[in-house]
Amino acid sequence: MNTLVEKFCNYYKEFSQESIPGLDEIYHQSVILQDPFSQIEGLYNVKAHFSNMMENVSYCSFDIIDIVSNDGQALITWTMRFAHPKLNNHKEIVVDGVSDIKFNERITHHRDYFDVGSMFYEHVPVLKSVIKMLKKRLSV
Repeated sequence: MNTLVEKFCNYYKEFSQESIPGLDEIYHQSVILQDPFSQIEGLYNVKAHFSNMMENVSYCSFDIIDIVSNDGQALITWTMRFAHPKLNNHKEIVVDGVSDIKFNERITHHRDYFDVGSMFYEHVPVLKSVIKMLKKRLSV
C-alpha cells in the first residue's frame, strides 16, 4: 500500500482540533475537499473548515474498514464515531462512509460519501420524528 494512503488512514484514526496542523503532511496546498455538505478548495480553507467543524465535537475517530488503492487513487471505507453536545443527547453517533482520494506526492482531491441523515438530521430533535415517520411511510 502507498505510504501516503497509510498516513491518511493513520491521521484520521484520532481526528481532533489538535491534529489539524498534521494536514500539511498529507494534503497538497491546492487540495479540493468535497462532502455532502460542501466543497472546499485550498489547504488553508480545509484547515479552517475542519477547525470550525471540530469546535464543539467531544471526540471523533475513524475505523478503517477496507482500502483499494492503485496508482494515484484510493477508495477507503470507514466507520466514523463521534459525539457532539447538540446531537443525539451527546451520545455517540456512528456513520459509515467512503473516501475517494486522488494523489501524487500529496492528496490533491478528497471526496467523502456518507449518509447525511444518519450523521446529522436523524439526531436533531425536531427533525428526528419527521424522518422516522418518512422512513416508515416509505418502507410500506
